[in-house]
Amino acid sequence: MFYSKHLNKALDNLKSNPQTSLISVSTFAAAFCILGLFMVLYVNLDSLLSTWSRQVQIIVYLKDDLKNPQRKTLEALFAKNPQISSVEYVSRQAAWENFKNTFSAETEFLQSLDFNPLPASYNLRFKPGPNRVENIRLFAETLGKKSEVESLEYGEKWISRFEKFMIFLRVFLLAVGGLLSLGLIFIISNTIKLSALARKNEIELMLMIGATHRYIKTPFLLEGALQGAAGAVLALLAAKGVHGYMSFQFSDSIAKIARDADFLFIGPSGILILFGVSVAVGWLGSYISINKVLNMENGS
Repeated sequence: MFYSKHLNKALDNLKSNPQTSLISVSTFAAAFCILGLFMVLYVNLDSLLSTWSRQVQIIVYLKDDLKNPQRKTLEALFAKNPQISSVEYVSRQAAWENFKNTFSAETEFLQSLDFNPLPASYNLRFKPGPNRVENIRLFAETLGKKSEVESLEYGEKWISRFEKFMIFLRVFLLAVGGLLSLGLIFIISNTIKLSALARKNEIELMLMIGATHRYIKTPFLLEGALQGAAGAVLALLAAKGVHGYMSFQFSDSIAKIARDADFLFIGPSGILILFGVSVAVGWLGSYISINKVLNMENGS
């Protein structure tokens, strides 16, 4: 009953200042739409990294003079690793034939070579799992120390760079979200302050008849929270609209880049975070402003 009464009061306050309220809600919507689009970017890049990571495999290039018993030693090592799902041996001749077929445009030049420059190799595929890339890294370090191995390839450089970029993007999102929130707190604080000052006489009267600060504050806090909630809803709708447009216009290009991965929107947890932050920012901005107004009244 207490909050129902104050909620109606907050709604009346919003209706009595439609232009100011509209500006506040629009500012919330614009700011959190930008943050939402950055979150969409992060979610899809993270999904892309996961998709690429699932396709990572180790290619073990063998030394040319490797004997059969030495190969058996390596194969036994592969068999001991429970994370490996399949092992494919590619002989020097098979590698050479695959290479010539791939670069058929250069057939005349390749045919002129009187030796096979390619080594034999093993293609190791790993089972899916949360620590798949880390398991590949650790096993690659073990294989790199073996005398039978000439070199290894598993894309560790681009994986490492992409992971560092994702860490940077996560920090960037937090920084952008923090800056936007600070700006919005300032805006909503001034908006609510103007609303409170416009009802200065009413507040003075309530203080004179013994109304508590909590009783006076509550409608203003709810007003700020409602503005934040409305802005968050509009921001999510706008971000969803942009997401839908990009999915429709660039679906083929996105599928090729992401290797048939879906172009994702923010998940339920992301939506709740965005909505919760927006409401909290509105509430905090209102709290700061109404405290200032009440302190002014107490000082006078």
